[in-house]
Amino acid sequence: MPHNEDSRVKIPALLHFTRLGYEYLSLKKAHWDPASNIFPELFAQAIRSINNNPSAEEVERTLTDISLLLDYNDLGKAFYQRLLTPTGLKLIDFENFERNRFHVVTELTCQNDDEAFRPDITLLINGMPLVFLEVKKPNNREGILAEHKRIKTRFQNPKFSRFFNLTQLMVFSNNMEYDDSSPEPLEGVFYAT
Repeated sequence: MPHNEDSRVKIPALLHFTRLGYEYLSLKKAHWDPASNIFPELFAQAIRSINNNPSAEEVERTLTDISLLLDYNDLGKAFYQRLLTPTGLKLIDFENFERNRFHVVTELTCQNDDEAFRPDITLLINGMPLVFLEVKKPNNREGILAEHKRIKTRFQNPKFSRFFNLTQLMVFSNNMEYDDSSPEPLEGVFYAT
């Protein structure tokens, strides 16, 4: 097997997520809303499961409400608050976290009109794409820095705001040990140590 980004980082990350309980979902067999990248069937199944079987209309109304929140120009603050709100249908069961449904997909395109980008790995919680990962080959510092610059540019593009308003966590990895001896951390990046 060649030593490329897929074999050195992406496949090991996918295997790790499946060991953590994420189910790999092939996009060839999946249906999602390209305007938000939410997977409506997965969303409905999960919401019914964690909310004691609400009506189809309640689930659909919740999905519509989420879609409206994604249009806000607030870097996802309204959606984040909705994730945590104790009223209405729960989007995530934080008290019994194992009741949520976890999926991992690769190369899920974020597209609006003629502009698009494709994160390497996307994590779905209850059918919602809340996390994405960009992976680069080990020892490719410039690859991580270049990806950081690209994502900053994408954040400024209003065509991608719906996707970023939904995203709760972005990860950039080159599958190497954390190194806190770097002279300058990336601006705006949170490092868990």
